[in-house]
Amino acid sequence: METITREEVEKLIKEGKELKGMDFSFADLEGIDFSGLDLSNTSFTGANLRGANFENCKMDNVFIADADLEGANFRNAEITRSVFQRVNLKGANFENANLFRTQILISNAEKANFKNANMINTRFEDSILTEAIFDNADMRQSNFRGADLQKSSFIGTKFSYSDFRKTKLSGAWFENVEAEEVLIYGRKPWLEGSKANVRYDQILPRNYGD
Repeated sequence: METITREEVEKLIKEGKELKGMDFSFADLEGIDFSGLDLSNTSFTGANLRGANFENCKMDNVFIADADLEGANFRNAEITRSVFQRVNLKGANFENANLFRTQILISNAEKANFKNANMINTRFEDSILTEAIFDNADMRQSNFRGADLQKSSFIGTKFSYSDFRKTKLSGAWFENVEAEEVLIYGRKPWLEGSKANVRYDQILPRNYGD
């Protein structure tokens, strides 16, 4: 199957054609404006989407792997049950986005903005999230195991019942967080006064330190 061209995509958008279920793999769509469109069940494997605009998009069950989304805008987007794998998301904006049950795996989201995002049941294993903003985000029951969260901001963030084992948290800022029954190795880094109840005797595995 031939790769769809930018001109073809822009024509479809201009004509108001449905884009659900389309394959945009390996397309060069830098700076494309998808705002407000339904992109459910689409694929963007290997695509160039630097600076693309996905604001207010519906993106249910989307698959994105080995793509470049640096600086992309996902503000207010509905990104549910989707997968981002080995994706460049540096500086991407997910403010107020719904990321329910979405997976961002082995990806680089350095300095990304997740402020006020719904991130319940999300997965971020082994991703780079240094200097990311998670202020007022709801990330309960999420998995950040092995993620690099150094110098990230967690102000008013909810992450109870989440997995923070083997994360890097040096320089991360925690303030007024809700962190009950969090899985984490070592001393909890969030400030005193936060809602936190970590029982290390219950969560540390026999092979702790491996």
